[in-house]
Amino acid sequence: MVKRCIGIDVGSSYLRVVQILRAGERFHIEKVFRTQTRRSTDSLSDILRTLTRQHGFDRRAGIAISMPRNSVFFRNHQTDFAGAEQTSGPESSALEHNFPIQPDETVAQVCSYFRLPGDKYSVLTVAVSKESLHERLGILAGARMRPNLIDAAIFAIHSAVTVNHPEIKTGQAIIAYIDESYLTLAITENDNILIVRNIPIVHYSDDNVDSVREQVAKAFSHEAEISWRKVFRREIGQDTKIYLISGDDAFDGIEMLIKKNLHCQTIIVNPYAKVKCSVEHNGDAAICIAEGLAVRALAPEETTGVNFLEADNADTKSVLNLKKEFMVCATLIVAIAVVWLVGLFVQLTSLEAEYAQVKNEIKEVFQRVLPEEKNIVNPLVQLEQKLQSLRADYAFFGSTSNAAIGPLEVLRAVTNSIPSGATIENMLITTETVRLAGTFQSFESVYNWQRLLQDAPQFSTVDVQDIRREPQSKLVRFTILASLSALE
Repeated sequence: MVKRCIGIDVGSSYLRVVQILRAGERFHIEKVFRTQTRRSTDSLSDILRTLTRQHGFDRRAGIAISMPRNSVFFRNHQTDFAGAEQTSGPESSALEHNFPIQPDETVAQVCSYFRLPGDKYSVLTVAVSKESLHERLGILAGARMRPNLIDAAIFAIHSAVTVNHPEIKTGQAIIAYIDESYLTLAITENDNILIVRNIPIVHYSDDNVDSVREQVAKAFSHEAEISWRKVFRREIGQDTKIYLISGDDAFDGIEMLIKKNLHCQTIIVNPYAKVKCSVEHNGDAAICIAEGLAVRALAPEETTGVNFLEADNADTKSVLNLKKEFMVCATLIVAIAVVWLVGLFVQLTSLEAEYAQVKNEIKEVFQRVLPEEKNIVNPLVQLEQKLQSLRADYAFFGSTSNAAIGPLEVLRAVTNSIPSGATIENMLITTETVRLAGTFQSFESVYNWQRLLQDAPQFSTVDVQDIRREPQSKLVRFTILASLSALE
């Protein structure tokens, strides 16, 4: 994926801008702009606005800018392992009291931590004031630029050194950047910055530049020895590499003085060693900060640094306006209560409509089922009473169990088998027997009917009892007792 970023290095008297293209793992310097800003009438916003209008910089590229070195503060704080883990997380605000800035005006971030003897850790924290950070944002806002990264200069320098001299990623080393106002040094180990020093440089003239150069070399050697001993608890070894960058031509040749004092290998950083660049842009070593800023923004996972912009946004979001939060909560509670009451009212109205509809349907069903009932008091109770009455009638006329044959079926079997000439005067049907009494013309007819009833499946036994002929009418009077068959 192809990405572009513009790194902006703003000094006390200069402005350096670099546009870098990243294609895969390679970086290419496309544009370089530098100018002096010593006049009081020079407006940084106006100059930055000309980058896209006059100098061909990509207006869609990301923006990375450095903070002024006099507004960036570094502190090394000793703590135990638990404290190191805590200060590496969102609770780093506990270290804000270590800086010469009001705590509520401090934007701080933890950079790194390394182990000390006795299970202690030294945590490197960097901070700026919100005022200085907003001043930087104001300059970009005046140029209609929106930054993606606001970092300290030393991390941009470290990124430029790492890209062009990747051997610094292993082992221990010292990085030094010198310009007209500050000497900045950092001690690194395995691509990790452990301690940082910002040393102001006294103003100099052409007459005393040699003296100032010697003073700076001496100050650098002294601070490097102290910092190295503080970190590693030993003297600087002669195999230690010092990566030197000069942002001011007045300090050319200072590497010889440093080498003389520390007896270490001093390497002049070449910002074009691994970064592709056209011939017209090659040759200016002072672009290291602007180059490193663009590299930091293009490869944040491969470089070391902080982003004060993200830290400031996080602090802003974390500050709670209790009155506003209370009002929001109260409004939400009232809104929830109103919605709940409206929901209850709507549900009640819907249930009432459904209840009225059900009552009408019950009434319509009652009128269809019992049209003879004119007095409707409680349709459900009246329907239940009618159903119980029908069940009682069915229990009387039909079988209600699998244990016996129903009376209607018995009556049908009897009537279907009665021969002609018979008179049935009495019939009694129970759950187990049938008693028949009547008259026939002859005894033979009675016994013939007995055989017919015995053949019927509804009866198990059929007995003829009390059979006789009446003297006057000459008719044969009989009584038949039949037992009902049990259902399978």
